[in-house]
Amino acid sequence: MSWPETGQADRHDWPMLALAWLLYFSFAFTLASLFPLIGRVQAELGLSYAQVGVILAGWQLLYLAAAVPVGHLVDRFQPKWVLFGGTLIVAASQLARSFAGDFAAMLAAVAVLGLGGPVMSVGLPKIIAELFSGRHRATASGVYITGAHLGQMSALAATSVIVDHLAGGSWRLTLRYFAAGVLGVAIVWLLFAKRVDRNAQERAAGGALSGIKHVARVPGVWLIIAVGFSGFLAGHGFRSWLPELLSAKGYSPTQAGLLAAVPALCGMFGSIVILRHGSGRHRRVTAMLLLIVVGGVMLLTAITTGPPVYFAIAVEGFCAAALMPLMMNTLMEMPQIGSKYMGAAAGLYFTIGEMGGFAGPSIIGLMVGLTGSFTNGVLVLSLTMWTMLLAAARLPSPRQLP
Repeated sequence: MSWPETGQADRHDWPMLALAWLLYFSFAFTLASLFPLIGRVQAELGLSYAQVGVILAGWQLLYLAAAVPVGHLVDRFQPKWVLFGGTLIVAASQLARSFAGDFAAMLAAVAVLGLGGPVMSVGLPKIIAELFSGRHRATASGVYITGAHLGQMSALAATSVIVDHLAGGSWRLTLRYFAAGVLGVAIVWLLFAKRVDRNAQERAAGGALSGIKHVARVPGVWLIIAVGFSGFLAGHGFRSWLPELLSAKGYSPTQAGLLAAVPALCGMFGSIVILRHGSGRHRRVTAMLLLIVVGGVMLLTAITTGPPVYFAIAVEGFCAAALMPLMMNTLMEMPQIGSKYMGAAAGLYFTIGEMGGFAGPSIIGLMVGLTGSFTNGVLVLSLTMWTMLLAAARLPSPRQLP
């Protein structure tokens, strides 16, 4: 299955790419900032491991309901205002967590992120599709996702230091500092982001369901979504529990936080390098290799100690980081989708993907509660990655480099 080159002149807007990067940074920072604090939160609120797993995955539940409507919003309206509203919601989620007093309140606070999250993950690819084309589009797809990696890395590496040295040991005060930072990002976006010019042909007509119906009928879309699902399942499941997995191996909270930031650091390079060189005619082989390697090194992290762990988490970060932007870039390059239906396509992609995002942390939390070990939970995620090789082998692939 393939499609021809469109012949469209290359477009690019690097200042807007920088602003998009900043938004993704703030979202990923908010998402990951609870991971290094979860031990303190668990002790203070009296949570079980199963409850912690549900909390870590709780925002995906609301995300599932919001992604498709958000896709319609970004297809129909100015992304500047949609993304500004989404950033405010992300800040509100961070602030609400700091006031949670029990399981239900913390779950609700984290779930609010499921309203702001799809605005970022659906709206930002729409901007990339509209403002970039050709080689610039592949590069931009790899670059903007590094904001998520650096945001996650910063949260994992800095949160324990901040809570101990700047917030007097208070995880609640730490989260309030973070909420103020996200609010600052929202203001920067509002001041400097530009309107996106669209003509009538570039606006997706009809309601939200018409766009979804169009995308769902495009050949190859469901294969892309299947591969994306496995990436979300493993990414959210493995990354959200990685600090606790490392702590169970005997690392201190600070060491575990720093090591858990390594995948995000390596992912910054992996998303750019792999998208730049593997998003053209080789994307099918690239996806298959990524699935094989990521599944293997996740399992290696769970069953080994010492230097092999360092190697495994670095490779996992470098390779896993490219899966989502590789699939998104594949959607962008399909002529039946392009920039016109990118909001609907991203909404459908992330709706299904976040089902895996919810299931990943929940599976590991459940398995730890049942067996007292992380290995079995990680094994389930690895097996899922390898099963998805069947879908990756049939991914659409362009005849020419975009």
